[in-house]
Amino acid sequence: MADVAHLGAVIAAHGHSLVFGGGRSGMMGALSDAAAVGGARVVGIAPPAVLDRKPSRSAVGQLVVAADLGSRKAEMLARSDMIIVLPGGLGTLDELFEVWTLGPQLKVHDFPVVLLNTHGFYDGLLEWLRSRAEDDMMHARLIDELQVVTSAEDAITCLPA
Repeated sequence: MADVAHLGAVIAAHGHSLVFGGGRSGMMGALSDAAAVGGARVVGIAPPAVLDRKPSRSAVGQLVVAADLGSRKAEMLARSDMIIVLPGGLGTLDELFEVWTLGPQLKVHDFPVVLLNTHGFYDGLLEWLRSRAEDDMMHARLIDELQVVTSAEDAITCLPA
């Protein structure tokens, strides 16, 4: 959690806003708390299914209630100029693959997709992706366009000026 809170502080220190999944607990809560404490504008976007399980941070910043997960992802994409993917589970992987496909492969957006690989969390995934490129199951250039970093400071430097 310390790495996640540090990212929130770095986002705020660099004068950026945070658009996040709207959950109160776990990493989303730690990230949004740290960003808000640092003075960042914080926008949570969540569908009712997430709000039922993870209450909103309506006391911190703005809360946008999306109709469903698909609408949530579309709204987050529309409000973002960079995606930083933190260590996470199935929902995180779903969002990573969607935003990565929409960017480098389909050219729906042109902003950076940054994988924050703290403590080697994504090493196994990256190895698997490289092996898919070697098997001609995906273009190696797509892996090259995914920006992999190991610190919050490096993640922030991926944002275009």
